[in-house]
Amino acid sequence: MELKINSRKLGRTITFSIPGTSYIFADLNGQPGTLGKQICRGGSTTGSTLSYSGDSQEEFERICRNWYRAYLRNELTWTH
Repeated sequence: MELKINSRKLGRTITFSIPGTSYIFADLNGQPGTLGKQICRGGSTTGSTLSYSGDSQEEFERICRNWYRAYLRNELTWTH
């Protein structure tokens, strides 16, 4: 599964994917698939990793979009 979000706040497209069986990765470091960053609870890239092993694209997208919103909240807090 894959989801692309055109992020105006970050100034680029972020691609979320499940290159293996369940762990979700985002290309925040410019690297695709398992070379990217694993997404974790609370909009972080460290800690308790988020995963999805179902067949619903909608559920996968919900998880990724919720994480992305939390990530932006964290990033904006740290950069300002």
